[in-house]
Order: sequence, then C-alpha cells, then structure tokens
Amino acid sequence: MDLIKKLEEYRAQEQSLSWEGTFRDYLEMVKASPRIAQLAHARLFDMIMAAGVEPGKGAVGVPGYHFFDGEIYGLERSLQQVVEYFNSAAQRLEVRKRILLLMGPVGGGKSTIVSLLKRGLEAYTRSERGAVYAIASCTMHEEPLHLIPNELREDFMREYGIYIEGDLCPQCRFDLDHAHEGHIEKVPVKRIVFSEKKRLGIGTFTPSDPKSQDISELTGSIDLSTIGEYGSESDPRAYRFDGELNIANRGLMEFIEMLQVDERLLYVLLTLSQEQHIKTGRFSMI
Repeated sequence: MDLIKKLEEYRAQEQSLSWEGTFRDYLEMVKASPRIAQLAHARLFDMIMAAGVEPGKGAVGVPGYHFFDGEIYGLERSLQQVVEYFNSAAQRLEVRKRILLLMGPVGGGKSTIVSLLKRGLEAYTRSERGAVYAIASCTMHEEPLHLIPNELREDFMREYGIYIEGDLCPQCRFDLDHAHEGHIEKVPVKRIVFSEKKRLGIGTFTPSDPKSQDISELTGSIDLSTIGEYGSESDPRAYRFDGELNIANRGLMEFIEMLQVDERLLYVLLTLSQEQHIKTGRFSMI
C-alpha cells in the first residue's frame, strides 16, 4: 500500500467536505434538493433505507435491513420496530414525540444497535446524499432555515414544500441582530460532519452518582468567567451550549441507563420530546 498516496486522497476527501457559503447559497441548494433540510428522524430513516431492504428476510414477513447486516442476528422483529419508529417519526407523526427506549437482557444487542446508528450517521453525513449544513458560528450547528422568520415559513412551505421546525438558539439570535444586522441572506453557512469524538451531532450521556450529577451535563451552563465582560448571566455569549443535548442537536443522543437517573434529568427529556425544545433556567427555550 502506498501510504503517502492514501494520505493525499484522504486530505482531498476532507477538503471536499469543507463547503462554506452564505444563507443565500444554501437556500439555492435546498430548493434543488429538499432532502438537505430533512429533520433528524427522517435523516436516520433515510440512512437505514439507503443501505437496502430485503423483503421477507429471516422471520416470515419481516423485512431485513442491510444496514444491520453482519452485526445483528435473530432480531429481525425488533429491528423492524426500530425502523418503523423512525419511519413514522420521519412523517412527523406523534410518535416522534416519544423517546426510543431499548430494553432487554444483557447481551441482547441494545448497545450494538445504538453503536451502529451512531457510526452509520457519522459515515452518512460524509456522503453526498447525507450532507448536513449548519449556521457557521453556531455551537449547536443550527439548521440555517431557522433564520427564516415564522411569518414567512407558511409561504415558504407552500412554495417549495419544505417544512421548517424549530427556532434559532439564543446565540444565533444575538449574532443575527448584532453581527449581521438582521441580514439573513448574508449569514455564513458551512457543511458539517457528525462525529461523536468531536462532539458534533452525536452525544452520549452516562449517568453517575445522582448526588453529583448536574443537569448542566445535559443542557449546558453559565460561563461565570464571562459575566464581568458581558454583564448578565442571560447574555447568550455568557452561556456554554456544551451539554450532551446541545451537541447532539439535529443528530442522535444515546442515554445510557435512562431509567436509573435522577428525576430532574428525566423532566428535561420529557420537555424536549414533547415540545422539541431544551428549557434552561436562563432562556425560555433552546
């Protein structure tokens, strides 16, 4: 193997993933390919289906999803239920407001399924079909279409058939008003690639001692060292949007041993799943 040549090819591939432009440029791409702006559930379902489906594989009448081939055996019925969850959620049905909970004995394949979804999502966002774009300055890698005011979204959907869900995070609202003076079309946009190691689009929450577990591990926290500079704890520049829910925005978060954590953390998850927002003490919603 010519390692130097392989490294050059790898660098070229990485450079091809570093697209940058403005909201105006992004809007033209979305018009041409609406899949770019799909929601998280739809992206995961699209990722699984893109690997191929074999009707009637394994148990009678249960399809086989090639995405799980080579790793999961004998769980065709369970995998079908997982895929059906993503399928229904991708259509924006009420099931998307439910948390996907995998339960079963030790060694039953739960962690393997989650690992496959996370690794698959990392690879999928590196492909042209699964490309994801975000507001360049946003630590939560916000969907650029969130820049479109609510008053214009209905007309936008009627014109292009593209549904917009969610609002700008406090940081992006501040940047739009102060750094870009309200000029939405000039806001920088870049392509991103999900990576659990880089804490981008994929998060993992591991419970610890309930007495020491802090809710900020999920929702982020105030950066006290900036209070003197910005003058207020509610200034978005003084907040670290670095909780697992923040970094998993638009992607996937694994919550290990969910049923054994403190109730406070479960309330955050319940609010998130039902209202599609993260609520903190300093901001009404994120």
